[in-house]
Amino acid sequence: MTAVVRPVYTSVEELPEALWKENQLRWARPNSLPRVDAPADAPPIVILPGFGNATTDYTAPFGNKEAAIATRLAVRGWQPFVVPVERKDWFKVARAIFTRKFWSSQLTTEPGYTWYLERVAETVERALKETGAAQVVLVGHSAGGWLGRAYLADARYQHSDGAGGDDAATSAAATSSAAASRPPPGTQGSRPNPRVRAVVTLGTPQRPPPAEKKRDMTGGAQGWVDRSYPGAHFADAGVRYVTVCGRTVRGHREFPRQRKGPRIPEEYAYDSYTEVCGDGEGIAGDCVVPLDSALLPGARHVVLDGVFHSMSRIGTFDEESGVVWYGSEDVLDAWLAPLVEELPLAGASAEVLVARRGGAQGPELLA
Repeated sequence: MTAVVRPVYTSVEELPEALWKENQLRWARPNSLPRVDAPADAPPIVILPGFGNATTDYTAPFGNKEAAIATRLAVRGWQPFVVPVERKDWFKVARAIFTRKFWSSQLTTEPGYTWYLERVAETVERALKETGAAQVVLVGHSAGGWLGRAYLADARYQHSDGAGGDDAATSAAATSSAAASRPPPGTQGSRPNPRVRAVVTLGTPQRPPPAEKKRDMTGGAQGWVDRSYPGAHFADAGVRYVTVCGRTVRGHREFPRQRKGPRIPEEYAYDSYTEVCGDGEGIAGDCVVPLDSALLPGARHVVLDGVFHSMSRIGTFDEESGVVWYGSEDVLDAWLAPLVEELPLAGASAEVLVARRGGAQGPELLA
């Protein structure tokens, strides 16, 4: 089958009907898609690992450095930095379970995700120091996407000395001053971290499921971020947003279950989509996150047919998937291309952006 780049669509509902085979789509790299090397003035990329993932998943997955997204970016001339995370670190999220706010879904990113945001801040500072750049691009995989949105807005990491500054007293004072002078989350006057030029999310659940359907498994943290900074919240301040998701597996389950053995992809997708958005039957996504949950309103949208959520086999972290994911050599350029187009627009107001483009930018479908 010949791969083609489809037109730009203004909404997910306007995507053409997919040619599903056993509730799956297969990736075929568009013939017209070139390799996307970093522009001369490209900012460094800071990769934010997804929930349960570790740094090695992005630097040497399954011991193979050549297969890493960081390596593939570097070969293209980008300067990647991965937030340091070990798999065991995610147990720190459990500290929030013992709070009343967790069970009433009223948590913010504290205390469960504070450690993660601090490491993002430290990695951003390291990237800027080592490259001499003034800004970075945040590339958040899965939960790393909404946590990147949280970092972007958090006043604690916007002071001039940075999270890893040598003068602890000065750093603490600057942090306190920034937090005290900043408007409440989501209100007029909130500002983004000036160190961030763009945010790219790869298979990110941008919002929790409806409360009447499923409980927010983050205890309210994910919902708080999305309510406080909805959509491409800082686009008017010049931050560019690109949200990417695969249209790969359509959720389906039979009740009672007829087959024996491990879940097949459509069953796994049904269960995962139900947790993420409250529905699973007939819902399309990357086998973990449904399409509708991954596309952030106001962002540049890229929909990739046949691209899976992770480098790991579904349900595991220690076994290679054998399928393409967002960091695969064959897929990477599909979202780097729109990122490169967005970078020169960073810093422009929303009105100017619309004028330059001649209208709103909807989802792109690469199939």
